[in-house]
Amino acid sequence: MTIATLPGAEPTIALTQPSRQGWWRRFRRRPPAVIGLAGVVIVVLVALLAPLLAHYSPTVSQFGQVLRAPLSPGHILGTDELGRDELSRLIYGSQSTLEVGVLATLLAMVVAIPIGIASGYYRGPIDMVAMRITDVVLAFPFLLIAVGLAAIFGPSLQNIIVALGVAQLPGSIRIARAEAMALREQDFVQAAIVTGVRDRVILFRHLFPNMLSPLLVQASVSIPAAILGSALLSYLGLGVQPPTPSWGNMLASAQTYLYNDPWIAIFPGIAIFLTTLSFNLLGDGLRDLFDPSMR
Repeated sequence: MTIATLPGAEPTIALTQPSRQGWWRRFRRRPPAVIGLAGVVIVVLVALLAPLLAHYSPTVSQFGQVLRAPLSPGHILGTDELGRDELSRLIYGSQSTLEVGVLATLLAMVVAIPIGIASGYYRGPIDMVAMRITDVVLAFPFLLIAVGLAAIFGPSLQNIIVALGVAQLPGSIRIARAEAMALREQDFVQAAIVTGVRDRVILFRHLFPNMLSPLLVQASVSIPAAILGSALLSYLGLGVQPPTPSWGNMLASAQTYLYNDPWIAIFPGIAIFLTTLSFNLLGDGLRDLFDPSMR
């Protein structure tokens, strides 16, 4: 990294960035990360192409096809207690599951990043107030906060996105604050401060771009947590409401038939497990990729 300054001009920063081929070459050397990326891509494609992949409507009941076992004619994964095709509901359920995971994490990041940057850069009273509030919220488990907020707001897709986003705020704020505090002590930021560069420029031109890597890793870890939270809320009846399919409410409706027809619960459970595992493997790979000590 080099810093160049001219009289009366803002300092410019030249960071030596590896080529895209270099990033991809290091990423490919981590098989779990590649598997995680492949899993995430598959889930996203399934959600986007759901109308093309599903042969049946996920909400239309066929009472003559109730509780068909897997590999039944016309129903590869069987049917549920209302005769709805299990595979089609799994495919469409990926849409609401990913929507909650991605949008809840995005909401948390949009709110947490400005707070964390301001807290880590200015410190003082701003940092004290932000951290005390964060500490109070962190005293409660993530899922307890999400369940409480969802119960207050009421069961709906939008409300669980807000509930899970708010529950993720403390961790995201602390990550952004820690990165801002570390970057504030770097030479290029100190040079910008000494030369009188405006705080707004320092925050959004110098601090934020250099925080993207850890924030991206944090997001990739937060999405599976939001997916699990969404499944729990739907299982408790506080999430996506039937007949709209989600993997959580599929598990909730399957509990009555668990002993005699276990496939109704097994397939959505496997989908949740594989999706969260893929995001976690991808997050671990990104963390190692952006860690200088791992290069």
